[in-house]
Amino acid sequence: MAFIKDTAFEVKVSNHEFDSTANITGIFENGSGERESCSAGFLCVRKELLGNEGYTDVGPTGATVTIQNENSWSMAAAAADDLAQKGIYACNPFDVNMLTDPVTGGVYKVGSNTLGLPAPAGYPVTYTKIRFDNDHVYRFGTGNMSAAVGSNTFFTIADGLLVPAAVAPTASGAAYFELVKTGNFTQGAYNGFAYYDLRACTATGSGS
Repeated sequence: MAFIKDTAFEVKVSNHEFDSTANITGIFENGSGERESCSAGFLCVRKELLGNEGYTDVGPTGATVTIQNENSWSMAAAAADDLAQKGIYACNPFDVNMLTDPVTGGVYKVGSNTLGLPAPAGYPVTYTKIRFDNDHVYRFGTGNMSAAVGSNTFFTIADGLLVPAAVAPTASGAAYFELVKTGNFTQGAYNGFAYYDLRACTATGSGS
């Protein structure tokens, strides 16, 4: 995908220390199955297990097999209705030191100032499962919004981005986020772009 400016992702309120499946390894692919870079906080779903590197199409001619990883996946852009069947994950390169320059395409390792940089194309990075339990809170950048937020306090999901809305969805089981607070990212002396702390929720109403 093209780099999306001012995107970011952090887990703010979570019990993920006790959940070993909250963070998985993934490589982002576009709708054509091509591997691309992935912006921080871009919302994704799992597609299929990745082959274990060095063990793809191995064996005698005509009987080759691919040994797959246990919990490493190719990832694709998420929509709101993916929650029930697939689970929704956010690209989480904030604590990963291998990153890519969105201008030059260069891949490099850094020790700091990783905020807002995308995951490099074709490299496995962390994808964090969003827990839509009305408790977990996640921090996204203003670039993760599909439109200006304005006075909206609810957010649905479309094509991997957050869609501001004036009211929460009412269809039972629908995934959405509710605004907790907003501010500006800081990293060292850097006063950066706007962030939104969002509580991940699931609608329980009977609407359609």
